[in-house]
Amino acid sequence: MAQALQAMGGRRGRAALTALGVAFGICAAVATLGITASASQAVTAKFDEFTATEVKVKYPMLGSGGHLPRPEVAQRLRVAELNGVRHAGLMVKAEGHPTVSNIRRDDAPWDEATVLAAQEDGLTAAGATILHGRMYDTGHESRHDRVAVLDAVAATRLFGEAGSGPGALVYIADVPYAVLGVYRAPPGNAGMTGAVVLPYWTATAQPGLRFPDSEMIIRTQLGAADQVAREVPFAIAPQAPDDLAVLVPPDLRSLRAGVERETQALFLGLALVSLVIGALGVSNVSYVSVLERRAEIGLRRAVGASRRAIAAQFCLETAGLGLIGGVVGTIAGVHVTAATSLMKSWLVILDPMVLGGGPVVGMATGLVAGVYPAIAAARVQPAEALRS
Repeated sequence: MAQALQAMGGRRGRAALTALGVAFGICAAVATLGITASASQAVTAKFDEFTATEVKVKYPMLGSGGHLPRPEVAQRLRVAELNGVRHAGLMVKAEGHPTVSNIRRDDAPWDEATVLAAQEDGLTAAGATILHGRMYDTGHESRHDRVAVLDAVAATRLFGEAGSGPGALVYIADVPYAVLGVYRAPPGNAGMTGAVVLPYWTATAQPGLRFPDSEMIIRTQLGAADQVAREVPFAIAPQAPDDLAVLVPPDLRSLRAGVERETQALFLGLALVSLVIGALGVSNVSYVSVLERRAEIGLRRAVGASRRAIAAQFCLETAGLGLIGGVVGTIAGVHVTAATSLMKSWLVILDPMVLGGGPVVGMATGLVAGVYPAIAAARVQPAEALRS
């Protein structure tokens, strides 16, 4: 071991470059594991923040396999009293694509519109946020005011890039509605993107529009979704709870495991390629070292060193270089993971097993890479080496 350390110290530049090849592979592996773990945690946290707190209740209407009439507005109050419920409201989508225009004529309709009827708390529970103006309230509902709020995409399509402010009129099936505000649909909600939303009373009293099955959207506190999903059918329809379809978020553990598997499988393959390239570099440099040190090897054999001792020295040299590369690569991988996570505002996740395994894998890589040069060194004949 002392002789191996002396050999590495005598060729510091070459040793540093050789260890650097292993360091690149270890750095890539550690950074891959750290970044994917941090990314999956961020995905799970984002899922927790929004999707994992959403519960939907579908109401099948009479004539479509259900036995329940259209839900009453008061049902929202019963659901809102359940433990863990933050917001709850009814929402229903109009059949087809009613004509929507900013003028009261049919020669320029926007016929790709989605028209929704929803309670104010239904939009809040769905994650809509007001950008301009205001949301309608229970006063508009009770007075049956013809008011509407538009998604930002719908406002741009109807009124241009500047959108529309409060007081503009929008015509739905040639019936005027005053625009109270413009909202932004929650990310990934295609049903609310580009939609025109009316107060819930229009679902039963607006001619020219037909609203089929309703649904209630419930926003819960984090961790309460499953409990609320079990209780809500009995709060809404105790006489026929099985007629309601309750949709709950999927299991977060399988989501996170899926993210980790997919990302790690891709990037660990690249890290493995880097590690193999580093190992080949160690093996090549070590073999060149054997050729350069034939006279030294022959002299040591002549004074009594065994083949095993010669092979062990070269294996220790490459293992030491691999260990140095593993330590440097692990430190670099930690810094890459931390820098990437902080730039993305993610929580930094580092498995202690990965931190401890980096130097070990580096040493093992160097040891494996040094097997062939060690065998070549052990086969050097003393007489031939001294004569050359």
